Amino acid sequence: MKARKFYQKKRIMIPLSIGFALILLGILGAIISSFYLTTSNASVEEYLIPVQAETKGKVIELNLQENMIVKKGEIIAELEASATEENAKKLEEEFKLAQEKLKSYEDEISKINIKIKQNTKNIDDAKLNLENANDDYVLYKISFKDGTVTKKDLDKAIKNLEIAQMQYEEAQAQLKLSSNSLEKIISQKDTQIDEIKILIHELEQAKYELSSATITASKSGIITNIKTKIGDVVDKNTNIATIVPDECIILANFKKLPSKNLKVGQRATVKIYTLNFKTFEGEVVEILPEKSNLIPAKIRITTGLKDRKIKTKAKAFAKVKVE
Repeated sequence: MKARKFYQKKRIMIPLSIGFALILLGILGAIISSFYLTTSNASVEEYLIPVQAETKGKVIELNLQENMIVKKGEIIAELEASATEENAKKLEEEFKLAQEKLKSYEDEISKINIKIKQNTKNIDDAKLNLENANDDYVLYKISFKDGTVTKKDLDKAIKNLEIAQMQYEEAQAQLKLSSNSLEKIISQKDTQIDEIKILIHELEQAKYELSSATITASKSGIITNIKTKIGDVVDKNTNIATIVPDECIILANFKKLPSKNLKVGQRATVKIYTLNFKTFEGEVVEILPEKSNLIPAKIRITTGLKDRKIKTKAKAFAKVKVE
């Protein structure tokens, strides 16, 4: 009888204990989850970095070996750039001469503007002189009819009027000539400015190609997959080698939650699906503008990367401690 009561009591206690434990686990899980933001909407940004030629040229120096460590900005290779260098010098000389020519046009324009100003004054003076000469002619003509002036005086007034008319017309002709010259020189100046713009573009391109002859590491990491050697001629965008960087950036999209603030510097863990959910430790290094109620963030992982074949765009799970 006692054994039966104990059995009945046991049948009641075990489910209750299990239920209580599940409740405790649920509460504990909720408390722990309140300290974290998680998302399965994460992926690897570009990881393996190709080392590419930015211009065509012959490889004259190659500072590469398999598995060597390089630092960001370190010179990896040099391409022959003698032709580009000569072209840049030639363009610089042409640019200098073009600027001098433009300056001469500007100086000429200044001189013509001074001349136009003087021509305008000459017209005003000639016009006033013409009006005075015409008044004298009218006066002498009337006086000649009255007999108060001689024919000689009238002829002189007519002569002065003709001279004043010629001077006025000459002043007008000089102004027109100066104006035409100004229009022509301004057109030449505009053409010269257009040529200088083209030279500037060509010079910038030449300088870019010249600087591109020096190939540097875009990120720190380990060199692998070397595909060229000294003496090879490479085209633009030719892959010379690959850098396995010493850091990997994960782009994670977290749901916006008012109670959880995402900040730069917070600790994070990342699991990459293609690596059998291998866990990597890292930190939040950048928070991007919100999109569709999602907060994109960049997580940098720097440990556990060696000998790991991480693929660009590989899917990942990310968790950030936001306490």
